[in-house]
Amino acid sequence: MEREVEEGDVLIRPYRYILAALLPAVAFAALTLFPSFGVTAVSSRSPVLSGIHAWTNEIYTRVAIYTGEEVEWHANTASAVPAQNLPPRIFVDIRGAEIDGDILHKPVGINNGLLQRVRAGRNNKDTIRVVIDLERDSTFRVFALPDPYRIIIDVDGEGEIPLPRENTAATQNPPAVSVDAPREPAILAEPPSPAPPVSRRVRVMLDPGHGGKDPGAVGPTGLKEKDVVLAIGRMVRERMARHNDFEVRMTRDSDVFIPLEERTAIANRSRADIFVSLHINASPSRAVKGVSTYVFSRGAGNQEDLELAARENGVPVARLQGVKFIVDDMFTGARKNESLRLAKTVNDAIHRTASSGRGSVANLGLKQAPFFVLVGARMPSILVESHFISNAQEEALLRDEKHLGKIADGIVEAICYYGRKGVFPGQEL
Repeated sequence: MEREVEEGDVLIRPYRYILAALLPAVAFAALTLFPSFGVTAVSSRSPVLSGIHAWTNEIYTRVAIYTGEEVEWHANTASAVPAQNLPPRIFVDIRGAEIDGDILHKPVGINNGLLQRVRAGRNNKDTIRVVIDLERDSTFRVFALPDPYRIIIDVDGEGEIPLPRENTAATQNPPAVSVDAPREPAILAEPPSPAPPVSRRVRVMLDPGHGGKDPGAVGPTGLKEKDVVLAIGRMVRERMARHNDFEVRMTRDSDVFIPLEERTAIANRSRADIFVSLHINASPSRAVKGVSTYVFSRGAGNQEDLELAARENGVPVARLQGVKFIVDDMFTGARKNESLRLAKTVNDAIHRTASSGRGSVANLGLKQAPFFVLVGARMPSILVESHFISNAQEEALLRDEKHLGKIADGIVEAICYYGRKGVFPGQEL
């Protein structure tokens, strides 16, 4: 599958799904535990733990446990027991579910300096326990994502998330949760990526939305969102390559499907300084047009933004409203102010450059909504909605390569301005 990913993917592949392993350590010294509770699913058959997927480097790991259907679960920790040769552990107990035979009692070794392995088995007749064996202390949080149901564990091996600039106060802003997960099981383990070389270049992660089986929004004449945002992402990367003080990567560089939780994990694992998710808007009203840029928040300012977030998240609005948010988001909250600064810079620049050609483009401004792709980002992160593909005039603009270039120019201009204004400590640009 052709796409840009970091070398640190750790996969566990039972046969047709992507199940993987791991997680960097959990906080025991100053242990910060974020327990959550799921909801028992109403189903004629038991949910099945069919996959575990993990993305890791030496300071961060995201583990996704896929059950498809909602389950009742509880997360906790256990201290090391040297006499029994047991390391510190994070464990998740899942009630009322079955487990794929290829996962049961088959530990996957990681040994990346943060955790040793991930293993799963029956704790009792009603409970499956997934255990992450750690190598050193770290903080972590656990939350669940619906449709299909999955339990996500984020672990920070550094014990804290450094802010992008000194003396910037962290803001409290809990995360949202949900994503598209693969529906095939699998088993495979690869070594984590080594620590990236020390560099003063600003690392930018571009995330062209949708892809593969997910076309995104479709215009009146059949133009697909997934194709437009990929084209814009490639243009931004090509233009940014002219700036030696920036390094640009993409979550995908071809027409492939990537689950939302993986996109955020790729950015975190690669230690990106900026995360920009690229999208095109749509509305039931064919008259609506304009550009807007979003940051993550628990809710939305109006019904239209809530419906947009639900569409981008791949869940019904009712499911989006029912998602439980973590009380203290140690990743997203600390970046809220910087994300707002970045979002305004990008939105104003796109509006200016996109309006320089075939007429003025409406500026819908800076907004907030619960976009799952931004949940857990360790860096300033935004989601750009460039035009409305549902509007015939704007769909025509999105078919024009020159106009896409103007959108790309705005994004490049904004990223360069933001990255060069001393936002990141230690930068000598």
